[in-house]
Amino acid sequence: MRPEPGQVLHFSEDPTIERVHAIEYGWLKAMMDVRLFAYRLPADVFKPLGDPPAAVVATVPVLPLGPPEPVRDLFELHEEAGIQLRVLDNLWRFWNEVTASTLEFSGIRLRNARR
Repeated sequence: MRPEPGQVLHFSEDPTIERVHAIEYGWLKAMMDVRLFAYRLPADVFKPLGDPPAAVVATVPVLPLGPPEPVRDLFELHEEAGIQLRVLDNLWRFWNEVTASTLEFSGIRLRNARR
């Protein structure tokens, strides 16, 4: 699942989205028991956010280029892409170490993590 030249991907749990607004975060971390869909969007309406860019932002609503595509098994996709993926029994111990470190970090979707 990779965008073609001139496209970006938006990932969602909702296969009924007709327009995408605001921030687009690229690849999400693997999540258990969630069915994700990828929307292909025209890249020319997005602007990089951050240095180096960690996301892109659209200033207008963006229409997908076609219907959403179901995302295959995320563990398999990470392996094929050569991306290291760690599965933790307790994310919060790791997260506490990250937030206490000098690393830059983002906690998007932490609401899905079990306590």
